Amino acid sequence: MYTINSDKSLAEAIRNLEAQRVIELEILKKTAELTLHELNPVNIVKEKIHDGLSNIGETVQSTGFKNGLLKTGIGLATGFLTKKLLVGSNAGIMKRLLGTAIQAAVSGFVIKKLPEEDEFKNT
Repeated sequence: MYTINSDKSLAEAIRNLEAQRVIELEILKKTAELTLHELNPVNIVKEKIHDGLSNIGETVQSTGFKNGLLKTGIGLATGFLTKKLLVGSNAGIMKRLLGTAIQAAVSGFVIKKLPEEDEFKNT
């Protein structure tokens, strides 16, 4: 700052401080508006949904996801077909429970035994 030694310099200092206060108040208002906008729950949810959807898109396009989905589909289809072949359509409750257990076992076995994508590339 500078020294005030007359009424003129005091009035000028007051005008400068009032102008500074107006500018700082405007900055404070803009910052408050921005903060309220960013902390609005609707905006937070929208941002999280947007981030989540972009992450889902990246995940679905990855080869590991596609390979895992294919392996799971083959395993489940194999288990389902095994159950249908062994149990049939007109079975009692015990036979259906046994068929479900066999289906789960066959599905898990097929999923474990299917090679990974990296194994295809190495051969």
